[in-house]
Amino acid sequence: MTLERLAGSLFWVGFAGTAPGTVADIERLRALGPGGLILFARNVTAPETTAALVESLRVALTNADGDAPQIAIDQEGGRVARLQRGFATFPSALALGASGDPVLAERFGLALATEIRRAGAAVDFAPVLDLLLEPGSTVIGTRALGDDPARVAPLGAALARGLQRGGVASVLKHFPGHGASAVDSHLDLPHILVDGEVLRARELEPFRAGIAAGALGVMAGHLLVPALDSQRPAGSSRRLLYDVLRDELGFDGLCFTDCLSMDAIARDPGTIAAAVDALEAGADALTISHDLELAVAARDAIVAAVRAGRLPLERLEDARSRAATFRRKLEALSAAREVEPAPATVARLVAEAAIALVRGNPVLDPGRVLNLISFEGSAADGVGSRAEASALHVMLRERKIRAESLRVPLDPPAEIVAMLVDLLATQGDRQVAIVTRRAHLVPAQARAVDALLERSPDALVIAALEPFDVARFPQARTVLCTFGDDATTFEALASVLAGRAVPRGRLPVRVA
Repeated sequence: MTLERLAGSLFWVGFAGTAPGTVADIERLRALGPGGLILFARNVTAPETTAALVESLRVALTNADGDAPQIAIDQEGGRVARLQRGFATFPSALALGASGDPVLAERFGLALATEIRRAGAAVDFAPVLDLLLEPGSTVIGTRALGDDPARVAPLGAALARGLQRGGVASVLKHFPGHGASAVDSHLDLPHILVDGEVLRARELEPFRAGIAAGALGVMAGHLLVPALDSQRPAGSSRRLLYDVLRDELGFDGLCFTDCLSMDAIARDPGTIAAAVDALEAGADALTISHDLELAVAARDAIVAAVRAGRLPLERLEDARSRAATFRRKLEALSAAREVEPAPATVARLVAEAAIALVRGNPVLDPGRVLNLISFEGSAADGVGSRAEASALHVMLRERKIRAESLRVPLDPPAEIVAMLVDLLATQGDRQVAIVTRRAHLVPAQARAVDALLERSPDALVIAALEPFDVARFPQARTVLCTFGDDATTFEALASVLAGRAVPRGRLPVRVA
Protein backbone atom coordinates (compact mmCIF):
# COMPACT_ATOMS: atom_id res chain seq x y z
CA MET A 1 0.00 0.00 0.00
CA THR A 2 1.37 3.41 -0.93
CA LEU A 3 1.83 6.08 1.72
CA GLU A 4 -0.94 8.12 0.07
CA ARG A 5 -3.37 5.21 0.23
CA LEU A 6 -2.42 4.47 3.83
CA ALA A 7 -3.02 8.08 4.88
CA GLY A 8 -6.28 8.28 2.93
CA SER A 9 -7.63 5.14 4.59
CA LEU A 10 -7.56 6.88 7.98
CA PHE A 11 -10.26 9.38 6.96
CA TRP A 12 -14.01 9.09 7.46
CA VAL A 13 -15.79 11.58 5.24
CA GLY A 14 -19.20 12.88 4.29
CA PHE A 15 -20.37 13.21 0.70
CA ALA A 16 -23.23 14.58 -1.41
CA GLY A 17 -25.81 12.37 -3.11
CA THR A 18 -29.07 10.60 -2.36
CA ALA A 19 -29.20 7.67 -4.77
CA PRO A 20 -26.89 5.45 -6.87
CA GLY A 21 -25.42 7.53 -9.66
CA THR A 22 -25.95 10.87 -7.89
CA VAL A 23 -22.61 11.00 -6.02
CA ALA A 24 -20.71 13.56 -8.05
CA ASP A 25 -17.45 13.10 -6.11
CA ILE A 26 -17.09 9.38 -6.74
CA GLU A 27 -13.73 9.71 -8.53
CA ARG A 28 -12.34 11.91 -5.75
CA LEU A 29 -13.55 9.38 -3.19
CA ARG A 30 -11.80 6.62 -5.12
CA ALA A 31 -8.60 8.65 -5.14
CA LEU A 32 -8.79 9.31 -1.39
CA GLY A 33 -9.78 5.74 -0.46
CA PRO A 34 -11.37 6.63 2.90
CA GLY A 35 -11.81 4.02 5.60
CA GLY A 36 -15.34 5.21 6.24
CA LEU A 37 -18.21 7.24 4.85
CA ILE A 38 -20.64 9.21 7.02
CA LEU A 39 -24.33 9.43 6.19
CA PHE A 40 -26.08 12.72 6.89
CA ALA A 41 -29.68 13.78 6.45
CA ARG A 42 -28.68 15.13 3.02
CA ASN A 43 -28.06 11.54 1.91
CA VAL A 44 -31.12 9.88 3.41
CA THR A 45 -34.42 9.39 1.60
CA ALA A 46 -36.54 6.25 1.86
CA PRO A 47 -34.93 3.20 3.51
CA GLU A 48 -34.67 1.25 0.27
CA THR A 49 -33.08 4.13 -1.65
CA THR A 50 -30.61 4.86 1.13
CA ALA A 51 -29.58 1.22 1.36
CA ALA A 52 -29.13 1.10 -2.42
CA LEU A 53 -26.96 4.24 -2.28
CA VAL A 54 -24.77 2.69 0.41
CA GLU A 55 -24.39 -0.56 -1.48
CA SER A 56 -23.46 1.25 -4.69
CA LEU A 57 -20.74 3.16 -2.81
CA ARG A 58 -19.39 -0.01 -1.24
CA VAL A 59 -19.07 -1.60 -4.66
CA ALA A 60 -17.56 1.50 -6.27
CA LEU A 61 -15.03 2.10 -3.48
CA THR A 62 -13.87 -1.44 -2.67
CA ASN A 63 -10.08 -1.33 -2.74
CA ALA A 64 -7.52 -3.75 -4.12
CA ASP A 65 -7.49 -5.65 -0.80
CA GLY A 66 -11.23 -6.23 -1.06
CA ASP A 67 -12.10 -3.78 1.71
CA ALA A 68 -15.08 -1.45 1.28
CA PRO A 69 -15.48 1.68 3.40
CA GLN A 70 -17.39 1.34 6.65
CA ILE A 71 -20.64 3.34 6.77
CA ALA A 72 -21.29 5.51 9.82
CA ILE A 73 -24.13 7.73 10.94
CA ASP A 74 -25.14 10.01 13.84
CA GLN A 75 -28.38 8.37 14.96
CA GLU A 76 -28.92 9.30 18.59
CA GLY A 77 -32.66 9.83 18.79
CA GLY A 78 -34.35 13.15 19.46
CA ARG A 79 -33.05 16.08 17.45
CA VAL A 80 -29.96 14.24 16.13
CA ALA A 81 -31.62 11.72 13.86
CA ARG A 82 -30.40 11.39 10.28
CA LEU A 83 -32.93 8.63 9.56
CA GLN A 84 -36.41 10.11 9.43
CA ARG A 85 -38.75 9.51 6.50
CA GLY A 86 -39.75 5.85 6.53
CA PHE A 87 -37.83 5.14 9.75
CA ALA A 88 -38.98 4.98 13.37
CA THR A 89 -38.88 8.29 15.28
CA PHE A 90 -36.99 7.89 18.55
CA PRO A 91 -37.21 10.11 21.63
CA SER A 92 -34.12 11.90 22.88
CA ALA A 93 -31.40 10.45 25.08
CA LEU A 94 -32.62 12.76 27.86
CA ALA A 95 -36.03 11.09 27.62
CA LEU A 96 -34.31 7.74 28.02
CA GLY A 97 -32.54 9.19 31.04
CA ALA A 98 -35.89 10.23 32.50
CA SER A 99 -37.08 6.64 32.19
CA GLY A 100 -34.10 5.50 34.27
CA ASP A 101 -34.40 1.97 32.90
CA PRO A 102 -31.20 0.20 31.72
CA VAL A 103 -33.21 -2.72 30.32
CA LEU A 104 -35.22 -0.33 28.19
CA ALA A 105 -31.99 1.49 27.25
CA GLU A 106 -30.49 -1.71 25.87
CA ARG A 107 -33.62 -2.38 23.88
CA PHE A 108 -33.52 1.24 22.67
CA GLY A 109 -29.99 0.60 21.37
CA LEU A 110 -31.09 -2.59 19.63
CA ALA A 111 -34.00 -0.74 18.01
CA LEU A 112 -31.66 2.02 16.81
CA ALA A 113 -29.34 -0.63 15.37
CA THR A 114 -32.19 -2.30 13.52
CA GLU A 115 -33.09 0.95 11.77
CA ILE A 116 -29.43 1.81 11.10
CA ARG A 117 -28.89 -1.57 9.43
CA ARG A 118 -31.97 -0.97 7.27
CA ALA A 119 -30.18 2.09 5.91
CA GLY A 120 -27.06 0.05 5.15
CA ALA A 121 -24.88 1.57 7.89
CA ALA A 122 -23.11 -0.33 10.66
CA VAL A 123 -21.35 2.31 12.80
CA ASP A 124 -23.23 4.74 15.05
CA PHE A 125 -21.64 7.79 16.60
CA ALA A 126 -23.63 7.20 19.80
CA PRO A 127 -24.36 7.23 22.64
CA VAL A 128 -23.61 10.75 23.84
CA LEU A 129 -22.02 10.31 27.27
CA ASP A 130 -21.53 13.98 28.06
CA LEU A 131 -23.24 14.95 31.31
CA LEU A 132 -25.77 17.78 31.12
CA LEU A 133 -24.16 19.93 33.80
CA GLU A 134 -24.61 23.38 32.26
CA PRO A 135 -28.16 24.75 31.78
CA GLY A 136 -26.87 27.06 29.06
CA SER A 137 -25.62 24.17 26.93
CA THR A 138 -27.68 23.88 23.78
CA VAL A 139 -25.14 21.82 21.84
CA ILE A 140 -25.60 18.92 24.29
CA GLY A 141 -29.00 19.58 25.85
CA THR A 142 -31.45 16.74 25.24
CA ARG A 143 -28.68 14.66 23.63
CA ALA A 144 -27.39 13.79 27.12
CA LEU A 145 -28.74 11.04 29.33
CA GLY A 146 -28.62 13.23 32.43
CA ASP A 147 -26.27 14.94 34.87
CA ASP A 148 -25.55 12.17 37.39
CA PRO A 149 -22.77 9.75 36.39
CA ALA A 150 -24.22 7.08 38.66
CA ARG A 151 -27.41 7.09 36.55
CA VAL A 152 -25.89 7.91 33.17
CA ALA A 153 -23.14 5.28 33.24
CA PRO A 154 -25.40 2.18 33.34
CA LEU A 155 -27.82 3.68 30.81
CA GLY A 156 -25.03 4.58 28.38
CA ALA A 157 -23.39 1.18 28.74
CA ALA A 158 -26.73 -0.55 28.13
CA LEU A 159 -27.41 1.57 25.05
CA ALA A 160 -23.97 0.69 23.65
CA ARG A 161 -24.59 -3.02 24.30
CA GLY A 162 -27.93 -2.81 22.53
CA LEU A 163 -26.41 -1.18 19.46
CA GLN A 164 -23.74 -3.86 19.24
CA ARG A 165 -26.23 -6.67 19.80
CA GLY A 166 -27.85 -5.28 16.66
CA GLY A 167 -24.62 -5.50 14.68
CA VAL A 168 -23.77 -1.79 14.87
CA ALA A 169 -20.50 -0.53 16.34
CA SER A 170 -21.05 1.94 19.17
CA VAL A 171 -18.81 5.02 19.22
CA LEU A 172 -18.97 6.76 22.61
CA LYS A 173 -18.78 10.57 22.50
CA HIS A 174 -17.56 13.26 23.20
CA PHE A 175 -14.54 12.14 25.26
CA PRO A 176 -13.68 13.30 27.91
CA GLY A 177 -17.04 15.09 28.32
CA HIS A 178 -18.51 18.30 26.91
CA GLY A 179 -21.33 18.91 29.37
CA ALA A 180 -19.68 21.31 31.84
CA SER A 181 -19.41 24.06 29.22
CA ALA A 182 -22.12 26.04 27.44
CA VAL A 183 -19.80 26.74 24.49
CA ASP A 184 -20.71 24.96 21.25
CA SER A 185 -17.61 23.35 19.73
CA HIS A 186 -19.10 23.85 16.28
CA LEU A 187 -18.47 27.56 16.92
CA ASP A 188 -15.62 27.88 19.42
CA LEU A 189 -13.34 25.86 21.69
CA PRO A 190 -15.00 24.90 25.01
CA HIS A 191 -12.86 24.95 28.15
CA ILE A 192 -13.75 22.30 30.73
CA LEU A 193 -12.67 24.04 33.93
CA VAL A 194 -12.76 21.23 36.47
CA ASP A 195 -9.90 19.63 38.33
CA GLY A 196 -8.62 16.20 37.43
CA GLU A 197 -10.10 14.49 40.46
CA VAL A 198 -13.60 15.78 39.70
CA LEU A 199 -13.23 14.91 36.02
CA ARG A 200 -12.27 11.31 36.79
CA ALA A 201 -15.10 10.82 39.28
CA ARG A 202 -17.71 12.58 37.17
CA GLU A 203 -17.14 13.09 33.42
CA LEU A 204 -15.06 9.96 32.86
CA GLU A 205 -17.35 7.53 34.69
CA PRO A 206 -19.84 7.03 31.81
CA PHE A 207 -16.95 6.45 29.39
CA ARG A 208 -15.43 3.95 31.78
CA ALA A 209 -18.74 2.04 31.84
CA GLY A 210 -19.19 2.20 28.06
CA ILE A 211 -15.67 0.90 27.47
CA ALA A 212 -16.25 -1.90 29.98
CA ALA A 213 -19.43 -2.77 28.05
CA GLY A 214 -17.29 -3.40 24.96
CA ALA A 215 -17.94 -0.32 22.80
CA LEU A 216 -15.74 -0.58 19.72
CA GLY A 217 -15.14 3.15 19.31
CA VAL A 218 -14.65 6.40 21.21
CA MET A 219 -14.92 9.88 19.68
CA ALA A 220 -12.73 12.60 21.17
CA GLY A 221 -14.32 16.02 21.44
CA HIS A 222 -12.81 19.37 20.56
CA LEU A 223 -12.46 20.43 24.20
CA LEU A 224 -9.66 21.96 26.18
CA VAL A 225 -9.27 20.38 29.63
CA PRO A 226 -6.56 22.42 31.35
CA ALA A 227 -6.38 20.10 34.37
CA LEU A 228 -5.10 17.35 32.07
CA ASP A 229 -3.58 19.26 29.14
CA SER A 230 -3.51 23.04 29.10
CA GLN A 231 -2.13 23.28 25.56
CA ARG A 232 -4.02 20.90 23.29
CA PRO A 233 -7.71 20.03 22.82
CA ALA A 234 -8.65 16.46 23.67
CA GLY A 235 -8.68 15.27 20.06
CA SER A 236 -5.04 16.23 19.59
CA SER A 237 -3.76 15.61 23.13
CA ARG A 238 -1.45 12.65 23.63
CA ARG A 239 -1.99 13.04 27.36
CA LEU A 240 -5.74 12.48 26.97
CA LEU A 241 -5.73 9.93 24.15
CA TYR A 242 -2.91 7.73 25.43
CA ASP A 243 -2.45 8.34 29.14
CA VAL A 244 -6.12 8.71 30.03
CA LEU A 245 -8.16 6.94 27.33
CA ARG A 246 -5.78 4.06 26.60
CA ASP A 247 -3.92 3.57 29.89
CA GLU A 248 -6.34 4.71 32.61
CA LEU A 249 -9.59 3.60 31.00
CA GLY A 250 -8.17 0.59 29.18
CA PHE A 251 -9.66 1.41 25.78
CA ASP A 252 -8.07 -0.58 22.95
CA GLY A 253 -10.56 0.17 20.16
CA LEU A 254 -10.72 2.76 17.40
CA CYS A 255 -10.33 6.40 18.46
CA PHE A 256 -12.23 8.87 16.26
CA THR A 257 -11.92 12.62 16.11
CA ASP A 258 -15.01 14.77 16.04
CA CYS A 259 -15.38 16.57 12.71
CA LEU A 260 -12.14 18.40 12.02
CA SER A 261 -13.88 21.22 10.18
CA MET A 262 -15.72 22.42 13.31
CA ASP A 263 -14.78 25.98 14.23
CA ALA A 264 -13.37 24.94 17.62
CA ILE A 265 -10.21 23.91 15.76
CA ALA A 266 -10.83 24.98 12.13
CA ARG A 267 -9.90 28.54 13.12
CA ASP A 268 -6.81 27.53 15.08
CA PRO A 269 -4.77 25.53 14.22
CA GLY A 270 -6.92 24.84 11.15
CA THR A 271 -8.43 21.60 9.87
CA ILE A 272 -5.38 20.42 7.96
CA ALA A 273 -2.92 21.02 10.79
CA ALA A 274 -5.40 19.53 13.28
CA ALA A 275 -5.56 16.30 11.25
CA VAL A 276 -1.80 15.86 11.54
CA ASP A 277 -1.86 16.79 15.24
CA ALA A 278 -4.70 14.37 16.01
CA LEU A 279 -3.04 11.46 14.27
CA GLU A 280 0.26 12.18 16.02
CA ALA A 281 -1.54 12.35 19.39
CA GLY A 282 -3.14 8.93 18.99
CA ALA A 283 -6.39 9.35 17.06
CA ASP A 284 -6.96 6.58 14.51
CA ALA A 285 -9.95 7.77 12.45
CA LEU A 286 -10.05 11.37 11.21
CA THR A 287 -13.52 12.68 10.40
CA ILE A 288 -14.23 15.48 7.95
CA SER A 289 -17.95 15.70 7.38
CA HIS A 290 -18.66 18.28 4.71
CA ASP A 291 -15.64 19.07 2.53
CA LEU A 292 -13.95 16.34 0.51
CA GLU A 293 -11.37 18.77 -0.86
CA LEU A 294 -10.32 19.55 2.68
CA ALA A 295 -9.95 15.83 3.41
CA VAL A 296 -7.66 15.41 0.39
CA ALA A 297 -5.56 18.37 1.52
CA ALA A 298 -5.34 16.93 5.05
CA ARG A 299 -4.29 13.55 3.59
CA ASP A 300 -1.54 15.30 1.64
CA ALA A 301 -0.37 17.12 4.79
CA ILE A 302 -0.07 13.80 6.62
CA VAL A 303 1.98 12.35 3.77
CA ALA A 304 4.22 15.40 3.83
CA ALA A 305 4.65 15.14 7.62
CA VAL A 306 5.74 11.51 7.33
CA ARG A 307 8.20 12.29 4.56
CA ALA A 308 9.61 15.20 6.55
CA GLY A 309 10.16 12.96 9.56
CA ARG A 310 7.73 14.83 11.81
CA LEU A 311 5.16 12.04 11.93
CA PRO A 312 6.37 8.45 12.31
CA LEU A 313 5.13 6.03 9.66
CA GLU A 314 4.55 3.58 12.52
CA ARG A 315 1.78 5.82 13.87
CA LEU A 316 -0.12 5.53 10.58
CA GLU A 317 0.43 1.78 10.53
CA ASP A 318 -0.79 1.48 14.13
CA ALA A 319 -3.96 3.43 13.25
CA ARG A 320 -4.49 1.25 10.19
CA SER A 321 -4.04 -1.87 12.35
CA ARG A 322 -6.64 -0.65 14.83
CA ALA A 323 -9.01 0.03 11.95
CA ALA A 324 -8.51 -3.53 10.69
CA THR A 325 -9.27 -4.91 14.17
CA PHE A 326 -12.34 -2.70 14.36
CA ARG A 327 -13.49 -4.09 11.00
CA ARG A 328 -13.01 -7.71 12.11
CA LYS A 329 -14.89 -7.16 15.37
CA LEU A 330 -17.71 -5.41 13.53
CA GLU A 331 -17.97 -8.29 11.08
CA ALA A 332 -18.33 -10.66 14.04
CA LEU A 333 -21.05 -8.46 15.54
CA SER A 334 -22.81 -8.36 12.20
CA ALA A 335 -22.74 -12.13 11.83
CA ALA A 336 -24.36 -12.60 15.25
CA ARG A 337 -26.66 -9.60 15.15
CA GLU A 338 -30.16 -9.58 16.56
CA VAL A 339 -33.13 -7.66 15.18
CA GLU A 340 -35.69 -5.68 17.15
CA PRO A 341 -38.98 -6.62 15.45
CA ALA A 342 -40.78 -3.41 16.43
CA PRO A 343 -38.44 -0.37 16.68
CA ALA A 344 -41.39 2.06 16.70
CA THR A 345 -42.88 0.21 19.69
CA VAL A 346 -39.62 0.56 21.62
CA ALA A 347 -39.56 4.27 20.80
CA ARG A 348 -43.11 4.59 22.10
CA LEU A 349 -42.26 2.72 25.32
CA VAL A 350 -39.37 5.09 26.01
CA ALA A 351 -41.54 8.14 25.38
CA GLU A 352 -44.27 6.83 27.67
CA ALA A 353 -41.75 6.10 30.45
CA ALA A 354 -40.17 9.56 30.13
CA ILE A 355 -42.99 12.09 30.59
CA ALA A 356 -42.36 13.65 34.02
CA LEU A 357 -44.88 15.49 36.17
CA VAL A 358 -43.20 18.10 38.37
CA ARG A 359 -46.38 19.25 40.12
CA GLY A 360 -50.11 19.62 39.67
CA ASN A 361 -52.72 17.66 37.75
CA PRO A 362 -52.02 17.53 33.99
CA VAL A 363 -55.29 15.93 32.87
CA LEU A 364 -57.33 18.24 30.66
CA ASP A 365 -61.09 18.68 30.77
CA PRO A 366 -62.60 17.30 27.55
CA GLY A 367 -65.61 19.55 28.07
CA ARG A 368 -63.62 22.77 27.66
CA VAL A 369 -61.75 24.12 24.65
CA LEU A 370 -57.97 24.25 25.04
CA ASN A 371 -55.78 27.12 23.85
CA LEU A 372 -52.43 25.45 23.15
CA ILE A 373 -49.76 28.16 23.04
CA SER A 374 -46.51 26.83 21.61
CA PHE A 375 -43.23 28.74 21.34
CA GLU A 376 -41.64 27.45 18.14
CA GLY A 377 -38.57 28.02 16.01
CA SER A 378 -36.68 26.45 13.15
CA ALA A 379 -33.72 24.12 12.82
CA ALA A 380 -31.53 27.22 12.49
CA ASP A 381 -32.50 28.15 16.05
CA GLY A 382 -31.33 24.79 17.34
CA VAL A 383 -34.83 24.14 18.70
CA GLY A 384 -36.77 23.29 15.56
CA SER A 385 -40.16 22.03 16.63
CA ARG A 386 -40.80 19.97 13.48
CA ALA A 387 -44.35 21.24 13.70
CA GLU A 388 -45.62 19.14 10.83
CA ALA A 389 -44.48 15.94 12.53
CA SER A 390 -45.36 16.93 16.07
CA ALA A 391 -48.65 18.79 15.83
CA LEU A 392 -49.71 18.32 19.44
CA HIS A 393 -53.11 19.95 18.97
CA VAL A 394 -53.98 17.36 16.30
CA MET A 395 -52.95 14.53 18.61
CA LEU A 396 -55.14 16.00 21.36
CA ARG A 397 -58.12 16.27 19.03
CA GLU A 398 -57.70 12.60 18.21
CA ARG A 399 -58.09 12.01 21.96
CA LYS A 400 -61.30 14.09 22.15
CA ILE A 401 -59.67 17.25 23.53
CA ARG A 402 -60.88 20.31 21.60
CA ALA A 403 -57.49 21.97 21.13
CA GLU A 404 -56.72 25.09 19.14
CA SER A 405 -53.09 25.84 18.31
CA LEU A 406 -51.52 29.28 18.79
CA ARG A 407 -47.91 29.24 17.52
CA VAL A 408 -45.60 31.97 18.78
CA PRO A 409 -41.97 32.78 17.86
CA LEU A 410 -39.31 31.57 20.28
CA ASP A 411 -38.28 35.18 20.91
CA PRO A 412 -41.70 36.86 20.70
CA PRO A 413 -42.19 40.60 20.12
CA ALA A 414 -44.03 42.40 22.90
CA GLU A 415 -46.98 43.20 20.65
CA ILE A 416 -47.63 39.51 19.97
CA VAL A 417 -47.55 38.76 23.69
CA ALA A 418 -50.00 41.60 24.37
CA MET A 419 -52.35 40.24 21.70
CA LEU A 420 -52.18 36.77 23.30
CA VAL A 421 -52.98 38.11 26.75
CA ASP A 422 -55.89 40.10 25.35
CA LEU A 423 -57.15 37.00 23.55
CA LEU A 424 -57.12 35.00 26.78
CA ALA A 425 -59.06 37.78 28.48
CA THR A 426 -61.87 37.38 25.97
CA GLN A 427 -61.89 33.57 26.35
CA GLY A 428 -61.88 33.21 30.10
CA ASP A 429 -63.63 29.85 30.08
CA ARG A 430 -60.91 28.11 28.05
CA GLN A 431 -58.13 25.90 29.33
CA VAL A 432 -54.59 27.03 28.56
CA ALA A 433 -51.44 24.98 28.00
CA ILE A 434 -48.08 26.60 27.24
CA VAL A 435 -45.28 24.70 25.47
CA THR A 436 -41.93 26.31 26.25
CA ARG A 437 -38.64 25.73 24.48
CA ARG A 438 -35.63 26.95 26.45
CA ALA A 439 -37.44 29.92 27.94
CA HIS A 440 -34.70 30.01 30.60
CA LEU A 441 -32.34 31.15 27.83
CA VAL A 442 -34.76 33.46 25.96
CA PRO A 443 -35.80 36.41 28.15
CA ALA A 444 -38.64 37.55 25.88
CA GLN A 445 -40.15 34.05 25.92
CA ALA A 446 -39.85 33.87 29.71
CA ARG A 447 -41.54 37.27 30.12
CA ALA A 448 -44.29 36.13 27.77
CA VAL A 449 -44.95 33.04 29.86
CA ASP A 450 -44.99 35.18 33.01
CA ALA A 451 -47.65 37.41 31.43
CA LEU A 452 -49.70 34.43 30.30
CA LEU A 453 -49.55 32.83 33.74
CA GLU A 454 -50.56 36.10 35.38
CA ARG A 455 -53.65 36.15 33.17
CA SER A 456 -54.30 32.38 33.42
CA PRO A 457 -52.71 31.10 36.66
CA ASP A 458 -54.09 27.59 36.15
CA ALA A 459 -52.35 27.24 32.79
CA LEU A 460 -50.36 24.06 32.29
CA VAL A 461 -46.67 24.64 31.47
CA ILE A 462 -44.95 21.99 29.35
CA ALA A 463 -41.15 22.24 29.15
CA ALA A 464 -40.60 20.55 25.79
CA LEU A 465 -36.79 20.36 25.75
CA GLU A 466 -34.40 20.47 28.71
CA PRO A 467 -36.29 20.82 32.01
CA PHE A 468 -34.47 23.95 33.19
CA ASP A 469 -37.57 26.01 32.39
CA VAL A 470 -39.13 24.43 35.49
CA ALA A 471 -37.09 26.64 37.82
CA ARG A 472 -37.96 29.77 35.85
CA PHE A 473 -41.71 29.48 36.48
CA PRO A 474 -42.29 28.66 40.17
CA GLN A 475 -45.72 30.30 39.94
CA ALA A 476 -46.96 27.65 37.48
CA ARG A 477 -49.36 25.32 39.29
CA THR A 478 -49.01 22.41 36.86
CA VAL A 479 -45.73 21.58 35.11
CA LEU A 480 -44.78 18.68 32.84
CA CYS A 481 -41.47 17.87 31.15
CA THR A 482 -41.15 15.90 27.89
CA PHE A 483 -37.38 16.12 27.07
CA GLY A 484 -38.09 16.47 23.36
CA ASP A 485 -40.71 17.54 20.85
CA ASP A 486 -40.55 14.69 18.35
CA ALA A 487 -43.77 13.08 17.21
CA THR A 488 -43.36 9.95 19.35
CA THR A 489 -42.82 12.00 22.50
CA PHE A 490 -45.78 14.26 21.80
CA GLU A 491 -48.02 11.25 21.22
CA ALA A 492 -47.10 10.07 24.71
CA LEU A 493 -47.70 13.57 26.07
CA ALA A 494 -51.12 13.76 24.44
CA SER A 495 -52.13 10.52 26.14
CA VAL A 496 -51.10 11.93 29.53
CA LEU A 497 -53.02 15.16 28.93
CA ALA A 498 -56.10 13.20 27.88
CA GLY A 499 -55.94 11.07 31.04
CA ARG A 500 -55.13 7.89 29.15
CA ALA A 501 -51.62 7.48 30.62
CA VAL A 502 -49.85 8.33 33.84
CA PRO A 503 -46.56 10.31 33.76
CA ARG A 504 -43.82 8.06 35.13
CA GLY A 505 -40.55 9.81 34.35
CA ARG A 506 -38.07 11.38 36.77
CA LEU A 507 -36.14 14.57 36.09
CA PRO A 508 -32.74 13.37 34.81
CA VAL A 509 -31.04 16.64 35.76
CA ARG A 510 -31.17 18.89 38.81
CA VAL A 511 -33.08 22.14 38.34
CA ALA A 512 -32.50 25.04 40.71
